[in-house]
Formats: sequence, structure tokens, C-alpha cells
Amino acid sequence: MSKKEKIKKDYEGHRERLRKRFENSGLKAFHDYEVLELLLSFVLPYKDTKPIARNLLREFKNLHGVLNADLRELQKTIGIKERSSQFLKVLRATIGYYFEQKAENEEIQFTKLDDLIDYCKALIGGKKNEVVRVLYLNSKNKLIQSENLSEGTVSEAVAFPRKIVEGALKHHATTVIIAHNHPGGSPEPSAKDNAVTQQIKSALQTVNINLQEHLIITDEGFYSYRKNGILD
Repeated sequence: MSKKEKIKKDYEGHRERLRKRFENSGLKAFHDYEVLELLLSFVLPYKDTKPIARNLLREFKNLHGVLNADLRELQKTIGIKERSSQFLKVLRATIGYYFEQKAENEEIQFTKLDDLIDYCKALIGGKKNEVVRVLYLNSKNKLIQSENLSEGTVSEAVAFPRKIVEGALKHHATTVIIAHNHPGGSPEPSAKDNAVTQQIKSALQTVNINLQEHLIITDEGFYSYRKNGILD
């Protein structure tokens, strides 16, 4: 067996072991590079995808950063060409589409902050423009409706309280959660974020509806108004 054939056999064996691990326990205990390695194996079946996965993480830090990266930026990574970069972008779009459909067709109940963060990250995380998302819930924290209030139109902030109150009454919500992203920035709220939050909270109180949470989502993390005691 030649050296080239041995290398091919080794990475094919490693790839098969990754797939078996996934079949047995999902992505539990997988590192980010192993997740990417496994994903890329389906679109690059004749290549060792481990070094490509590591190249992506070196450039974009983590799995979240890879999936939210620009198409052209992905293609600058060694080993990533048009087809594999498109695959990663389709995968990212599919995640958001999945959560959109799940909200329409299944009952979603938010009982943990982590679940709420995952949901909001899937829908607005990594967006290039600032997106404001509003979630309308019933008394048991079950999602009634979720929709984007605006995208890239910060000037509309003055209209948010009225729009949210109208939406809450329309959907017979008893509580509301809002979330927005800070593209490429810190999750810490700005003075404007704080002012708009208080305006929305006050507007909802006039119709006996509670503003339960305001999340700020970024690539680096999140900020919870509730966790920081601002909405108590």
C-alpha cells in the first residue's frame, strides 16, 4: 500500500468513526472541529476534512462564526470552494427555517433561558443588519407568535411600543419577549436600548401585559435584561 493510499484509508476510517459516534449519541461530546469535519465529509467525500475544519475555526473562531460567515469570506479559507461554502450557508439558512416552521406547527414553551437564547440565535444571530424580534406568549410561556419587528431600520424604534402592544392584543398574549442583535458588536445595551426597553415595558403595562425579557444577541454572547435585574 502506497503512502497516499494509507493516508486515505486512515481518514476514511476516522470519518466512519465520527459517523458512528453521531449515530450512537448525536453531537454530544463533539468538538466544533469534529462537527465541521463531519458536515464537510458529506460535500467533500474524497478529502480529509479535518484540516479544512481547523482552518475554518482558525479564521472564524467557532461553529457559530463559521455558519454566519459571508460566502466570499468562507471561500478564502484553504480547502473551501464554491460548493462547500454554499453548503454551509444553506445549512445556516435551514436552521432558521426549521425554527420558523417549528413555531408555526408545534408548541414551543420557554422554561429555560438557554432554550430562549438558542431560539433567538437561530433566527437573528449572525445577521448583518440589526433585527428586532418579538415573541408573544401565553400565561404558561408557550409561544403564540414570533415575528421580526424591523430589520436595519433603527429609526423606527419610536414606533416599537405601539406595534408591540397592537401585536400582543391581536395574538391575545399575556407576556412578551423582545430580542435584537448587535452585528459584530458587544452585547452590552446602549442608552437607546435601555430607553426603548422602558418605553415598551410601560406601554405593555397599560394593557396589563408583562415584558418578560429583552435579549441582546451577538456572536460573542448575549445580554439578558431579566438576568441583570432590569425588568424585575
